[in-house]
Parts: sequence; structure tokens; C-alpha cells
Amino acid sequence: MDEFLATLSKEDSLTYELSMLYKQWGYKEYRMAKFEEYSFYSDNRDFLSGKGILAFNNSDGRLMALKPDITLSIVKNAKLSDSLTKLYYNESVFRMSDSSMDYKEIKQTGVEVLGTVDDYLVAEMLMLAAKSLKTVDKDFILSISHMAFIPSLLAELNIGENVKKEIIECVKGKNTHDLRAICKKCGVSSEKTELLVNLVSLNGKMNDILPKLCELACNDEMNKACVELEFIASSLKKSELCDRLFIDLSVLNNTEYYNGIIFQGYVEKAPVAVLTGGRYDKLAGKLRENTQAIGFAVYLDNLNFYYKKKREYDSDILIIFDSADSSVSLLSLVESFVEKGFSVRVEHSIPEGYKAKTVYAFENGALREVASC
Repeated sequence: MDEFLATLSKEDSLTYELSMLYKQWGYKEYRMAKFEEYSFYSDNRDFLSGKGILAFNNSDGRLMALKPDITLSIVKNAKLSDSLTKLYYNESVFRMSDSSMDYKEIKQTGVEVLGTVDDYLVAEMLMLAAKSLKTVDKDFILSISHMAFIPSLLAELNIGENVKKEIIECVKGKNTHDLRAICKKCGVSSEKTELLVNLVSLNGKMNDILPKLCELACNDEMNKACVELEFIASSLKKSELCDRLFIDLSVLNNTEYYNGIIFQGYVEKAPVAVLTGGRYDKLAGKLRENTQAIGFAVYLDNLNFYYKKKREYDSDILIIFDSADSSVSLLSLVESFVEKGFSVRVEHSIPEGYKAKTVYAFENGALREVASC
């Protein structure tokens, strides 16, 4: 199996390995249609991370869209039951690139759970997220946040929505200098300002930071969040992945859709998050009444670039033959090699830059080994 995975690109090998991981944890594969009505995505545009929606007219005149998001489609279309709906997927989304402003295909794999989300399920989701990151690269970090902290504190302040947005941007950028200036300008008390600054400044391994975070909790929402985080920390304490879990409250998502735990995953060679996820009861409840949900996605599209595989050989065997030699035995010889587990390529001449472990010339119905390439 390792030899087989070594022949695949990083993207393809991860698709296979992550699918196997999710199956082992009881998740079922979900396949979705390529298209949804444009209005469905337009109505939930704020949930989408991309700027544009690629649309076209269907044969019946309806305006359709190539899906810019998978979570929305799953919440809308997945079959629900009294038990949990636990799904994994390997799909593509179509979004506008921030750099080129062109649409691009982005391949994702991930998991979504619909139903009643309890503390155990949150811990399981974080475990799977960490295992997914480890599959990408053993050197990874999973940054964990909770929507109860910064948003609940901002709700207590007598400030406008535009000011809250400015503060949230400061929080995301860990810009405590401008954060203090905005709070001072808007008359936020020094006590609340310093609490905001302290929350934003907390960053480190979960087991180290959690006690400090709980000391700063100042309302019921924060206290409940601390209980949830303490359960997660205790559940994952014996895992080898525990040291890779970090608390970082600068990780924030749209409060109209997300609640509870949210997280982002990073690996050594990629400059941006390769995994994002969290709990989104507000979105799920909007589309499916009385439904809770949590999930994450792994972004595979750029991993081939960051994790380039260096293969010693393009194939085990390269066979060179003259097309004038019409011997019928060549195909049988190739098949016999393949059945023994070898990879084989047949050519009229050696392709430029091609490397094979063994090179044969096919002459007069037989193989003759020649210099390798």
C-alpha cells in the first residue's frame, strides 16, 4: 500500500488516506450534485469565503451555480434521521482567486455531522481534524477558538456594529495597539479594554493556556465555554496529538452562522490554513429546523505545490519497440509484468527526461535488457 501511495500526487494520496480515516471513524461518503440554484448561494452569501459565484442558465431558464461551498449543499440536501448524520466527502468547489480574480477549482475533503452536537462529538471532531493534519504533515498546529469569548464580550459593550467590526478585524490581526485606540475613542472602560487585549494575547498549547483563559471568563457564556474546553482537553489528554492543540482566540468566524468551537489547521510548508472548521448551529437551524451541526474541510488544491514528491523512477519497466515489429507476444509480456506488480510503459523511443528502473528493447518477439534511463 505504501508503494502504491508513493506513486500518487500529494493531493491524490491524501484523498485516499483521509477517506480511509473517516470511514474508520464511522463516517459515510456523501456525493453531491455539481449545481444548485444561484439564489440558494446568494441568500447565504455571507457564509461563503469566496467573493464570487460562478453562474449559468440551465436549459429550463433557471439561473444555476457551480457550488462555491460544500457545507451549504450538505445541510440542505442530506437525509436526516433520529440518529446522527455523519458524512465525509471528496468534492470540488469553484471560487474566485484573491490573487488573480479568476475562478478556480478547489478540491476539498472533509466531514460534516448533523444532529444533536454534544461535548463528545466536538472532541471527536477535533481529534479527526488533528489526525487529518498529521496525515498531511507530522509538523502541524490546530488552533482552537470559541465563539463565546470575543463576541459575548463585544455584546456587553455600548458600541455600534461598525465599531464591533473594526474591533474584530483588530482581533483577527492581533493588533492590540489599534484595538486600544478604538476602545478609547468609543468610551470603552479600561477594564473591558484590557480584558479584550488579554484574551487576544492568549496563545499557546491548550493545556497551558486553558487555566489562564478560564480565569479571564467574566460571563455565563464564557464560563460554559470553559467547561466545554476543559472536557475537550481532558478527553484528548492521553492522545499523542494533544501537544499540537493550541488556543488562539483571534480565530473568529461570522457570528450569524457559527457558534461554539471553531478551529483552523496549519502545516509546516503551507503559508495559509489548510483546514478550517467549527460548529455552525445557526446556519443549520436556518436551513433545517432544530438541527445542530459541526464539521471541517481540508483544502487539497495547493498541497501538490507545497509538497512536491520526488520520484526516483517514472516506472519500473520501459519497453522500446519498433512499430514495424508486429509480434503479438508484446502485449502478453506487458500483461505478465503488470500482474507481477510492476509498472510498465511501452514506447517507440525513450521519452525525454523519462526514468525507468529497467529498460528493455523488444526485438524478434523477445526482450533484451539495455542501459537504464
